[in-house]
Amino acid sequence: KLGRSHNRPLWVTDRLSLEFTEIKYDDNFTSRERLELLKHCNMLSKCIGHCERIHQTAVPLNYARHALRSLTLWSFTLPFG
Repeated sequence: KLGRSHNRPLWVTDRLSLEFTEIKYDDNFTSRERLELLKHCNMLSKCIGHCERIHQTAVPLNYARHALRSLTLWSFTLPFG
């Protein structure tokens, strides 16, 4: 199922939250612990969404060229420093 998923990281966090909700209620695992795990899973899902938005942001061509030239110059002058 993971291989067919369009968004694998979000599929994993969704599966984790399902696993957390399927844990039986007993003395070893309280509802407070379950809610804390679900809260962390939700925070992870939000962080994945933020990272995907950053990854999909287009870099302007002039900025990319300037960065490439600066890094090239820096790496060529590095042995002389």
